[in-house]
Amino acid sequence: MKLRNAAIAAAALAIVLPSAAVAADKITLKYLTAWDNRVQGTPKIAYKFGDMVKAATNGRITMKFSGPEVIKSRQQFQPTSRGVFDMNLSVAPYYVGTTGVHMAAFALHADTEDWRKKGYWDYFDKEMNRFNMKMISHVMGATGPDAFHVLLKRPLDKGPQPLKGRKIRANGFYKPVIVPLGGSMVNLNGGEIYSALQKGVVEGAAWPVQGAIDFKWYEQAKYMMRPRFGVSPYTVTMNMDRFKKLSKADQTLILKLGHDIEKSAPESFNAATLKEIELLKAKGVKETHLSPEVYKKMNDGFVKGVWNFAINFNKKSKPRVEKLYEMAKGNGDAPASLK
Repeated sequence: MKLRNAAIAAAALAIVLPSAAVAADKITLKYLTAWDNRVQGTPKIAYKFGDMVKAATNGRITMKFSGPEVIKSRQQFQPTSRGVFDMNLSVAPYYVGTTGVHMAAFALHADTEDWRKKGYWDYFDKEMNRFNMKMISHVMGATGPDAFHVLLKRPLDKGPQPLKGRKIRANGFYKPVIVPLGGSMVNLNGGEIYSALQKGVVEGAAWPVQGAIDFKWYEQAKYMMRPRFGVSPYTVTMNMDRFKKLSKADQTLILKLGHDIEKSAPESFNAATLKEIELLKAKGVKETHLSPEVYKKMNDGFVKGVWNFAINFNKKSKPRVEKLYEMAKGNGDAPASLK
């Protein structure tokens, strides 16, 4: 009888005090990335973040990764917003049709710590909240305005429009670079570029410096335009409903680790970029330079072009981008005029 009573008491205690078991429940977050591991943002941000979370929770929280083989890069915003996936690594040009606010990050300086101090980071977070998502990180893919370049099948021409008549793989972000230099744009995913170069569909590709080695574009494009240009902010978001289901302690941890990777990743990207350039040169890729006059004109118009693209591409978000522009201008972080 005593044993029976003890068993009943133990069972009752387990029902009344289940918190230890609940606390130990394992969580798997479905993490969607815009690229596979040939684009360095995937291993350096998504996979690295997954490792950090797993280590910090002793394996209690893990990530299950999917990429563009499941959902195409430019179609990932809505599935994350709806909760089909829990997290997403992407870039603003891929969802500028939904909101242009985060596109403006490409016109800011490469310092997310300063963004946090001046309110830009919170502004980006508030915008994501409109779409049922929480900003986890805004990670810079470079330490300065030198994250991008244009790979070419032949050297730049002389004169004010050294890309005149050439079709270049690019999206709206690159328009202030490609169009003033005389080129026209063809929008392609990373996985489509090699074939397009090979078949002559395009004569070059604008892309972050990192990527040409893994995609083997150097086999088709033997020149790289210099100087480099632009900052490269990646966005890491979580579905808001999923975020709210986490315990307060887990929410705090996820945001802390998101902040940590913001601080650590840019140097890692920078080192990888310099290594990529060395490897490209070893593969026979040569630098082809804009004249100082042409470069200055291009660079002066680049930041203005990005702001104008962010403001005007999406009519619904236009007032919110204009508000951000005024905030940045007031801080000396945006041009006095966009004309």
